[in-house]
Amino acid sequence: MKIFRSLFKRGGLIFLLLSLIFGSIAVAAEVSGRRVEAEKKEIVNSLEPTLKRIREAASGVETITSTMVQEKYLKAFAEVLKAHGRFAFERPDCWRWELLEPVISGLSVCGDKGRRWHEKGGQPQSFTLADEPWLRHFATQVTAWTTADFGYLKKQYAIVLLKSEPPSLELTPREAAARSLIASLEITFSVDYRYVTSIIIREVDGDYTAISFLDVNINQPLPEDSFR
Repeated sequence: MKIFRSLFKRGGLIFLLLSLIFGSIAVAAEVSGRRVEAEKKEIVNSLEPTLKRIREAASGVETITSTMVQEKYLKAFAEVLKAHGRFAFERPDCWRWELLEPVISGLSVCGDKGRRWHEKGGQPQSFTLADEPWLRHFATQVTAWTTADFGYLKKQYAIVLLKSEPPSLELTPREAAARSLIASLEITFSVDYRYVTSIIIREVDGDYTAISFLDVNINQPLPEDSFR
């Protein structure tokens, strides 16, 4: 009997310890779950203040110049396809997007007019945005991001705040036609909220393109022919 009592006492002690251990784990898991939910709620609640802060910071930007690194990730290829170029912007709606390697090609827009060029395509071609629906859409997007026009962007995308510092947003196209091509965009801004530092374009088939803006200069004079 003494042996059974001893075993019972030890077993009871072991059971008590296990109960305390697993009880603590359960409590910790519950606390962790609550913390995650609280963080998600905080991020959701922080979206509008973050958009407002970006908009206010971007309002003081008159010109931008930067280098660009574009990386294309394709499921069918192990090698990353890289391109290098430069970007320039002048408020309210003039910008230049140019690749310099591996081939020279580019696009510039100012107001409702633009030019495009390719090293294998002969002389640069002029166009008006009214005659080029796709380029008009692209031009509007570039201008909206550079000037932080979230009124326009909210009509095109559902916007979610991924993180606050530095601010990073995820955008999902609202239109079915756009969603059939683009799964989402991830846009990250500078720590001072004034300009975009990276864009990730995720396609529905799993491929994606990452664009980084480096060596950024703000409010510096631009050459007169920047957008010609």
